[in-house]
Amino acid sequence: MKKHLLITLIAVVLLPNIADAQRWKRFRRQLIGGVGVTNFLGDLGGGPGVGRDFIWDLDVPATRPSLMVGYRYQFNSCLFGRANVQWGVFRADDDFTTEQFRSGRNLKFRTGYFELDLMAEFYLIQNARGNLDKLKGVRGRRGLKMEVYVYGGLGFMYFNPKGEYQGTWHKLQPLGTEGQGLPGEAEKYNRTTFTIPYGIGLGKSIDRYWGVNLELTFRQTFSDYIDDVSGNYYGRKNIYQAKIDQGFSSAEATKVAFLSDPSQGLGGNPANGFTNILDPDRNDLVGQQRGDPSDNDAYMTLMVTVSRKIVKR
Repeated sequence: MKKHLLITLIAVVLLPNIADAQRWKRFRRQLIGGVGVTNFLGDLGGGPGVGRDFIWDLDVPATRPSLMVGYRYQFNSCLFGRANVQWGVFRADDDFTTEQFRSGRNLKFRTGYFELDLMAEFYLIQNARGNLDKLKGVRGRRGLKMEVYVYGGLGFMYFNPKGEYQGTWHKLQPLGTEGQGLPGEAEKYNRTTFTIPYGIGLGKSIDRYWGVNLELTFRQTFSDYIDDVSGNYYGRKNIYQAKIDQGFSSAEATKVAFLSDPSQGLGGNPANGFTNILDPDRNDLVGQQRGDPSDNDAYMTLMVTVSRKIVKR
């Protein structure tokens, strides 16, 4: 009798805790959707002063929209895996900065991008499942108000930078604005790159199935050409003549020369399309610094996401 009583007592004490510990397995799958903003950190634009690394060169006017959809899977009580696809827009413009060199350089670009990410999430603070339904008269643990987690992983991105000439945006990679693809010069850069995303998130459970999160993500890329700028000037006259030799019309060659170097105050108004591109009195910047090849491009996103748990019955 005493043996059966002891077994019953142990079952009463342990089984609810075991059930509670395994309850997360019913909610381990989630669908995610998000909307937010992105800010590009590259060679163009930037904050006041000389270009700096990381967020210290943040250019608020360059902020653009971003969207995300994804899938989250829970491995244990603290560790999640996640896959998501993200779309967004990058924009940078030397006109946005007050730093003299970059402002005078007068380059600008924009591009849409797609990125696939595989990441791991680790929860530092979790909201206990408890009584999330808030039923009147039902007692249960209310848990913490917020969840805090960090995450990181590997991504793969596609981009296609464009520059503006006479009110129209043109794809820059095929043009070789730093002389890429010409004899003796480097090959044209790839429009894909790997990324390393990492960040921190705050989460709030709305009810047993729905949750809302705020995520700040930083992404380091393995490309310095997302904005089409990295090395030195090839020279307006040089690139104009090289394009003529390739069979470009004079108007097309002039366009490429402008997009390679629309700098201000160097012998003419860049708004006129450089009709005097071969003027011997025009100052050219052959071999001078156009970008910084020692520091790859990066970007940040701030996103609000909504998640829906897929319940296993």
